[in-house]
Amino acid sequence: MEELTDILIKYNFPKCKTRKNVLNGSDISYDGFNLGYVRLIPYQANKFGYTVQLSIQTGNKKNNDIYNLSKKIAEDNIPDFKFSSIQYNKNYKIKKHKDKRNTGVSYIIGLGDYTGGELLIYFDGKYNPPTAVDIKNKFYTFDGTEYYHEVADFTGNRISLVYYNIIRDTDILKEDYIAKNGCKLCDKKSEDPPGLNMLLPADEVEDIMNPPDFLTFNDNNKIVFDSDYYIAIPTYLRYNELLKKTLPTLLNASVSPDIIYIFVSSETEYMNYKSVIPVGWYKDIIIGEKGIRNQRKFISKFFPEKTKIVSMDDDIEKVYKKVDNKLIQVENLDYLFRKNFDLLNTVEFEGIHLWGVYPTPNKLWLKEDNITNHLTFCIGVLHGYINRHSEDLYPNQLSESKEDYEQSILFYIKDNGVCRFNNLSFKTKFNAPGGLGQDRFEMNKTAQEYLLNKYPEYCKKKTRKNGMPEILLNKKKRLLINLF
Repeated sequence: MEELTDILIKYNFPKCKTRKNVLNGSDISYDGFNLGYVRLIPYQANKFGYTVQLSIQTGNKKNNDIYNLSKKIAEDNIPDFKFSSIQYNKNYKIKKHKDKRNTGVSYIIGLGDYTGGELLIYFDGKYNPPTAVDIKNKFYTFDGTEYYHEVADFTGNRISLVYYNIIRDTDILKEDYIAKNGCKLCDKKSEDPPGLNMLLPADEVEDIMNPPDFLTFNDNNKIVFDSDYYIAIPTYLRYNELLKKTLPTLLNASVSPDIIYIFVSSETEYMNYKSVIPVGWYKDIIIGEKGIRNQRKFISKFFPEKTKIVSMDDDIEKVYKKVDNKLIQVENLDYLFRKNFDLLNTVEFEGIHLWGVYPTPNKLWLKEDNITNHLTFCIGVLHGYINRHSEDLYPNQLSESKEDYEQSILFYIKDNGVCRFNNLSFKTKFNAPGGLGQDRFEMNKTAQEYLLNKYPEYCKKKTRKNGMPEILLNKKKRLLINLF
């Protein structure tokens, strides 16, 4: 045990970014890694024929020595316990959480010259006082899937090893598959979705192979909408964009996958997205309607009334806030979205149900600490609303390419105002392939004519230098406030 302790104290732990359910505050990683078996995502399992294999990190010689010493300690102390994997954590006060993907009980042991650092287990419920367990140089077993647990304050070098099992009766191990079918079948080639092999750098492959603990697998139970808000992502033919942009943007900024719903337009798209997006990076993929106007209406009908919804395009790379004349990337989007909705409860925004952000990430145009409640454009790329099943809030099919303009007008008419955060914006690529497509001239012309005829009081004609028809909203009496 002393030999392993010395090795681990000196070892340069890799940064673990995937176990977001154990991170504190604005932390985005901690020193930790996993050795042993990991579960493949469905796309890989379908391609290779097996569901579980030894992790890439386990094959590293240095890690393999650590793994063998760790297994030897288990054989000497808990010989009857069958485990598939070991999680290593170093000098981090892991926050209260459950281990959602483990099977059965786990064993944990603490190593190092530390003081404090007890394992706190909430046997009587998440909000009742915990039981403190001393695990220093001794094994302790408990069911981390059933009870919340965290680490008490400590000083010194504290390293914990958690022995657990992920293998189910229905799993197929890689070595068993090879023994039965041979390596040729195991390594057979299949046609990958476009760009799949270029999605992540080599040092992040493990994050895909072993989905994070805080991500939960989908189930077929009836949907219960009990979160404070939900993320709705309408997307069309852009699964790689979603995988590389909006989903990482959300998951790396403290947004739980349990509130993320992806809306596609057909069964074919459903299968494409399911094959590419890792299980656990979202709550569910829903087959809705084709066309952004129809899809937004479907999304509204999908969620109950009074639900708070943040709608995001599939290719958002960053969300910015203007601070001290600089564009700063927002690191905690969960906090930001909650705060935006909270503002709608204030006197200045009473009765308003829609909030938006500035449509262009130009720091010269963004205004610090500036929020408006007059008629203004709330771009569809990123906006939030309190849901209502009101037909008078759904844009007309004729405004398809400018449906967010009509939506802004409709919410303004109904609520006598919309909320826009002129200190917030985003990074994306407008008119990218997929979505509405790149050739929008005719669609814009149709939408422009419809909006000018339908809402002459609220909008006016604009034409870009290249001749593209556009719309501007007429300015009404405005109210500026400074809250932040």
